[in-house]
Amino acid sequence: ELQVKDLVYAYADGHHNVLNGINLKISPGEKLAILGRSGSGKSTLASLLRGDLTPTAGSVTLNAVKTTEFGDDIAKYIGVIHQTPYLFNTTVVNNIRIGNEDASDEEVWDVLERVGLKKLIKKLPQGLETMVDEAGLRFSGGERHRLALARILLKDAPIIILDEPTVGLDPITERALVKTFMDVLQDKTLIWITHHLQGVEHVDQIVFIEEGQIELQGAPKQLADNKRYQKLKQVDEGY
Repeated sequence: ELQVKDLVYAYADGHHNVLNGINLKISPGEKLAILGRSGSGKSTLASLLRGDLTPTAGSVTLNAVKTTEFGDDIAKYIGVIHQTPYLFNTTVVNNIRIGNEDASDEEVWDVLERVGLKKLIKKLPQGLETMVDEAGLRFSGGERHRLALARILLKDAPIIILDEPTVGLDPITERALVKTFMDVLQDKTLIWITHHLQGVEHVDQIVFIEEGQIELQGAPKQLADNKRYQKLKQVDEGY
């Protein structure tokens, strides 16, 4: 269980609080979407959840232990898929085994099948042993995210943070990728940082952050009748 209590975060210059009085409880297996404009504090919140940043005040705990106390071990419990997943200029299999260096070829093929890449990799000149070009240019944006997801599945962390994973993708690729994330990670705790509402009907709870504070919170069905939510949805859909 992740617990965020009276969380305040300010950068070193201290001019203003990026986050101010955030309270959240994220239960095992829960799917949570954290929404907000650029600069609203949502990505800072993701860094605090992982213990990469130390709160100015308040606390972030994982099973009652502060996330800052885990150090590198936090990766065993919380995996992250970033906006632009990095692929190293080595083989496909080495890129995936970053999640678990002891994984067998069979386990690698299994996660590739789950993320929808098995056919693509089988067609490559040397299959799993094919070299990935520098920065993953051999693969499209959606494919890079699927490879990052395969890494996460091999590591088998119970909590996954998706940090704006669909930015820059076309709508069809985005929909397919969101569906893959939701299907493949259905038994995980999922924290999805996003700036728009595409696909949020899949989550248990939506949290809107504005100027460092929670402005709206609830299940998608609960928020459906909320006028503010309806307006945000209309803007998001381009009306």
